[in-house]
Amino acid sequence: MIIIRHAWLNLKRNRNSHLKTGCFMLVILLVVYSLVQCYQLATAYYTDYQEQAATVVKGVQDLNQTGQAKEFNLTDYEKLKNQAYVKQAQFVGEGVIATSLVQPKENNQEETAFSSFSTGENKATFLPIILLDKGSLKKLLTRNEKDLQGTIPDEKNTCVISDVLAKANHLKVNDILTVDTKGQKQKIKIASIAKFSTDEWLSPNNGLLISWETGESLKKSVVQTISKVTFQLTSKKEIVRFKNDLKKMESFKDYVLISQSWAQGMLQSFKDTIELLFNGLIVTWIIGIVLVTIVWQQTLRHRQDFYSLHLMGMPRQTLVSSSLLEHIVLMLGVGAIAGFAAQHLSRWMTSEWLLKIQKDLMKQDPLMDWLFPPNGYGSVSTNSWVHYLPKVFLGICLLILLVTINLQVAKVIQISYRRKYANE
Repeated sequence: MIIIRHAWLNLKRNRNSHLKTGCFMLVILLVVYSLVQCYQLATAYYTDYQEQAATVVKGVQDLNQTGQAKEFNLTDYEKLKNQAYVKQAQFVGEGVIATSLVQPKENNQEETAFSSFSTGENKATFLPIILLDKGSLKKLLTRNEKDLQGTIPDEKNTCVISDVLAKANHLKVNDILTVDTKGQKQKIKIASIAKFSTDEWLSPNNGLLISWETGESLKKSVVQTISKVTFQLTSKKEIVRFKNDLKKMESFKDYVLISQSWAQGMLQSFKDTIELLFNGLIVTWIIGIVLVTIVWQQTLRHRQDFYSLHLMGMPRQTLVSSSLLEHIVLMLGVGAIAGFAAQHLSRWMTSEWLLKIQKDLMKQDPLMDWLFPPNGYGSVSTNSWVHYLPKVFLGICLLILLVTINLQVAKVIQISYRRKYANE
């Protein structure tokens, strides 16, 4: 009990010194804790995204080389999509369609990405068109539900147009559009008007968005340029099985599978940043140990109560133990505050960076669910030695403190004996 009582008295007696030391330790621990948690958080996201990307398989048919598709056959796609090992899928086609609609103007300049041509007295324009399977179409429009007027275009000969295109042509929901290619006029109804984000890959601000079923009925009017199918499997182990099933499908015999490293370039830059963060963590950790050593030496060197308590007859063991307990209480309090603050600070530090990574992945595959791991940095294996860096840091600080206190007390006792013998 005497050790606890003296530790409490020491805390009260040296509160000004402890306030300064505590603030310094708080800054050091906050930096170390925050960097560790940032590293764990980023590593968790990287691992999760890497695993997801490894299960995504893409197939592309370049129709500029193979010729215009004669049929929009969804049968084989639906068979693959319904396989037990397929988590989700999307079937995207891109092309152009002839219509009399006016291209939206941007920055007071008319869009010139697609050429215009004349058919008799009417001037028609090629507008971009995107074809999606119904599931992907619904998912895309659901994400823009707050900016969607009308309904999902489930029926044939219905489409979605952007608010930009609707405004440029004074169109509204349920209006009828006429498309025309080689004299073939066909009608298509506007089922909905949507506001698309300009940073999305699938953002037909200057064209039409339709289902593959509608594309089948408009096949004479659509000049298709490219078709891409994407599957996300339940496991990377299922890729071989998927490839074997894909080869059996007649509809995909002209499709070329994109290498599994399709997202590795972007994820590699993510990994490089994580490694840079790790190097910064190690440097900060080492510098922190050096600074803590210097601060403890300077702080304990100016402690006057060691000499006074020794002269009052306090044994060396009690003097060291009470002083050590005094500083352990201080360190535990500061460490708890630093740990709590670092948890929130690390999320704030990494939020914008990780959101950018998520957006980049969604640009690659906008209809895939590139979500954050639900448990954050907690999903990192607890066996990772980085997880123990803050605890090791605190342990080393306490060890340095113990050694410094013993040296200082020994020095005080030595000075006391010298003065005693000098007086005699």
